[in-house]
Amino acid sequence: GSEKQKIAGTAFEGTYIHKRGKYYYLFASLGSCCEGVKSTYRLAVGRSRSLFGPYIDRSGKDMLDNGHEIIINKNERFVGNGHNSEIMQDKKGNDWMFYHGVDKENPRGRVLLLDKIHWDKDDWPYVENNGTPSFEAKTPVFW
Repeated sequence: GSEKQKIAGTAFEGTYIHKRGKYYYLFASLGSCCEGVKSTYRLAVGRSRSLFGPYIDRSGKDMLDNGHEIIINKNERFVGNGHNSEIMQDKKGNDWMFYHGVDKENPRGRVLLLDKIHWDKDDWPYVENNGTPSFEAKTPVFW
């Protein structure tokens, strides 16, 4: 009995909504995902106080108008990063994001990547490494 409701523009795919505190965060991918080392995929985020939007980026632009805040971009090793599949919290209360990318050192297919999500004082998510995949990191504590 529910009806479809558009909450983001046409630039996005592979979306994921995560509730944290008073906000819903819409994580979405944009760019090309499937061109190997030429992939331009990257991961964006917007947030809303309502599940149904409006989702806005940090500058206040609506995701319905394709506004977005990039949270994960490319670096010298990983490109085509996006399509987050899950955000999990470990036993220490840290949030972790799974997503995929292309490893330029072995570009056959995509690899699963995992990075810790940090939250700034205004409750915006970010990953270290200037918003790019990490090469090494501490591991989540799941047991």
